[in-house]
Amino acid sequence: MRLLSGVISVLLVAPFLLGAPMAAAEKPFRLPFATKSDVTTWLLEQHYGNTQEAFVYGKYWYAAGQGLHFGVDFEAPCGTPVVAIAEGVVRWIDNSNFGAEPHNLVIQHEALGYASVYGHLRVRSPLMVGQPVRRGQVVGEVGDPDLTCQSRPHLHLEIRSLDYRIAYNPAALIDADWDHLAQLGRPIGIAFARDMSAPRRWQSILDQPIIQMGNAPLNNYPLAYPPTLRLAPTPYTPPAFRAPLATTFSARRLTDDDCCSGAWWQPNGELAYIAAPRENLPPLLSPDGRYAFTNDNGRGVLVERLSGRRTNLLTRGAWLTFSPSGKQLLWHIRSGDYFPNLKPRTEIWLADLSGEARLLRTWQGGEVYWLDEKRLLLVEVAPRTQSHALSILNITDGRLTPLGTFEGLRRLSIAPGGGHIAFLLPFQPQASASGVYVLATRSGAQPQKLPFVGSFRWRDSESLLYVPYAAGAAALHRYTLTDKVDRRLNDDQTRLPIANDEWSVSPNGRQIVYRSADDGALWLIHLEDDSF
Repeated sequence: MRLLSGVISVLLVAPFLLGAPMAAAEKPFRLPFATKSDVTTWLLEQHYGNTQEAFVYGKYWYAAGQGLHFGVDFEAPCGTPVVAIAEGVVRWIDNSNFGAEPHNLVIQHEALGYASVYGHLRVRSPLMVGQPVRRGQVVGEVGDPDLTCQSRPHLHLEIRSLDYRIAYNPAALIDADWDHLAQLGRPIGIAFARDMSAPRRWQSILDQPIIQMGNAPLNNYPLAYPPTLRLAPTPYTPPAFRAPLATTFSARRLTDDDCCSGAWWQPNGELAYIAAPRENLPPLLSPDGRYAFTNDNGRGVLVERLSGRRTNLLTRGAWLTFSPSGKQLLWHIRSGDYFPNLKPRTEIWLADLSGEARLLRTWQGGEVYWLDEKRLLLVEVAPRTQSHALSILNITDGRLTPLGTFEGLRRLSIAPGGGHIAFLLPFQPQASASGVYVLATRSGAQPQKLPFVGSFRWRDSESLLYVPYAAGAAALHRYTLTDKVDRRLNDDQTRLPIANDEWSVSPNGRQIVYRSADDGALWLIHLEDDSF
């Protein structure tokens, strides 16, 4: 890993080439819904291939597909109509060999050389085996593999060879703007796991490998990045600050083509990415840069960088998060992986820079985030539901203050200083209630729906940056909470082709790094005030 303060040279690795019976560029299929994607209709949930979710659950759910996710998942309410992605003939209905309970459907597309599989349907398809179907014809309804319509309703779509032995990447064959769809996808489902011995392989939507059903796993990596959800740190929360107004916008390319997905900002403001093979995981730096945390064979080690002094921490493989000031350390230890109906026992630990640690709280499942030096945000999901309960934990006296319970919450993000949180609530019972919300982190505060829908990041304590959720959109906006002013930052001549929602705002709010959908390179945007 190289830490960036300016332009960085990197080593190129040839991309993986995808093969298929027909040229992938033809994209002969359509999306499996008659409506366009929206927070009230359907959203992307998980890509095909080497996703982080597949890396975690591959041995449980995707073992038949070489450990990779051998379809693409679309999140939608139960009962949403599913349409045929091309003309064909029904070959199988509810064939248990395909799994994807409670109901599935297989359509043969002989002229194209493929078969399509529609899984997790709510009820048995009304079609009959041998029946011809038209492109765009309704063939079923979205269901829930947990049979609740509350747990994880979604459509699992596969494209296979006619003998079903090969699974192909739907993104290479379906005519759709996949980078647009990724804007509101679930983060663990749109991000790809990285093999540290070949960190550039299988990192984009289109370069995912063909899957030979029943063959050996492809993602059985001895060392992968980022850490699995069970061990990963939560995002760093900077102290409260207000950035310049950002009246100027400039962008420059940092890397060569097809380089280095997953760039991230260290808490001290340095930009990092992994370009070449590594034998260890990159360290996490403190906000002042004085300390580095890493895992040494599952043992947490805090290193004072100037003196080299090492302090061992009993993190049991978990990665910690520095507090906003960098003077406190937080990590959570879970007894096992998350499953939809199983929330493992979670321990929340707190330590100072000397390594003195104490168990702060034990609970079933959930996430924990820094708000400020004295408060944590706790998020707990009820089993077999998408009901998220938010609470504030005072680390001084252990007092717990409820903030509210929200259905379908996703993409939660903490503002610098912890005074507000932002999140997305799709598929609400009242369609007009679906959208992006902010909530003040104080007792009795009510969530406020924002006047936009899009991929958002906090810029400072009072404003969000966002890219509107619209196919082909290349606009970057700043929305300020205090005066409710929405301003576009780039002009019509400045493109912003973000790949797979891979963009991140620096801790000081003045820079953005993103991966370009045009060339695969990392680009750096500077946001400044003319008067600054």
